[in-house]
Amino acid sequence: MIGEAEITDRIHALRQGLNPTLRRVADLVLEQTAAAKSMNIKELAEAAEVSQATVSRFVRAMGAESYQDFRIMLAEGLSQTAVRRAHEASEHAVYEGIALTDDAASIISKVARRQADVITAASATLDPAELQKAASFLSNRQTILFLGMGSSLLAAEDGVMRFLRIGKACIFERDPNVQMFAIAGLADRATAVAVSDSGRTRTIVAALKEAKSLGMPTVAITSSGASPLARYADALLLTPATIAEPSGGEGIYESMVSKMAQLMVMDALYALVAVQEHDRALPRLDYTDSIIARSRMK
Repeated sequence: MIGEAEITDRIHALRQGLNPTLRRVADLVLEQTAAAKSMNIKELAEAAEVSQATVSRFVRAMGAESYQDFRIMLAEGLSQTAVRRAHEASEHAVYEGIALTDDAASIISKVARRQADVITAASATLDPAELQKAASFLSNRQTILFLGMGSSLLAAEDGVMRFLRIGKACIFERDPNVQMFAIAGLADRATAVAVSDSGRTRTIVAALKEAKSLGMPTVAITSSGASPLARYADALLLTPATIAEPSGGEGIYESMVSKMAQLMVMDALYALVAVQEHDRALPRLDYTDSIIARSRMK
């Protein structure tokens, strides 16, 4: 369970990536924090005009095991958050949630917890209908063109490996010009999958925009549903927003934990396509398993 003092910060950070009904709960809690901490689950659901099941999904997305745990976290966080913020403001961030005074044991605990939190939250932000739409695009075309930069390369390369194993032709070029060449040549037979946490990386946005303009089905994995990248996505796979939306003037930095959610989403997309194409996927997996076996020493 995440630290009590972090709960309102966590809601702020993940709000943008939540679906509309979960976001309604987040907004109510943020706007009426003092009142929300004394509400039972029925009262909070009624105040937010959502179902109790939606509230339960929301508290799990925030890292709480139950609604009662969430209320405790919220109540204790009210008195501690201001102190923690003042402390963190005086220190440079080397990793989200890590202070310069943390020792090895604290860092291990915080990194593990932060990564687990973002994966849990991703299960709430990822829309099954959008995942199904993306999987249908990939099933309908044999070739997949992956786009990504920075830490998002990890998810793109994971996608290449996963989909190659079930018989898809995969292309991943890091050079922006070669990306454009590939889009032009494959527009009628490939699906473009772009990965960008911010959704604002110029070359990735430009590539996905070009792909869409040429009629190529487009999939975006991003934490920002309001980003330029999202505008050019036929299927939008949202990950949790681990850093705030830019408002102008603030520093720009790359989230350390966004890659965990991106990998989870890529694996979910792969698994759904493999299930849909199981007659072809299973023999390919058997064959590639034999290749992996031969590559390992006795």
